[in-house]
Amino acid sequence: MKRGIKTIGLLAVLLCGPAFAIMAASPEDTGQDTHVVTGTLEELDLSKMSGKIKTDLAQMVAFTIQTPDLFKGLSVGERIAVRLDDQGRAVKVMATTLPELPIPEKYGDQPHLPLQGSDPDPRLP
Repeated sequence: MKRGIKTIGLLAVLLCGPAFAIMAASPEDTGQDTHVVTGTLEELDLSKMSGKIKTDLAQMVAFTIQTPDLFKGLSVGERIAVRLDDQGRAVKVMATTLPELPIPEKYGDQPHLPLQGSDPDPRLP
């Protein structure tokens, strides 16, 4: 039973991940080009007004800070999403809990496995 719950949970994360990525990547109507970077806060130096995020794909993204209050209460090691303008300045900071996972390239390689304790579907080979 626990395996079935884990499988369902994993499927929910994998299927919902692209939807979260689309929502996070769509820029708000601010009149300037923006994009969202999601990952782990690696550096935060308010005296230099700069920081760095390590994305889920292990890329480091540097940004500058114009409004230090955006980072109030945050510390290195936390997962965040930062909306950056076209100059690399942080314009919005959001806490995040789910990592962005790449979409699997193949779905058909796995045989159908019934959930533990359930009857297999007789229509499947």
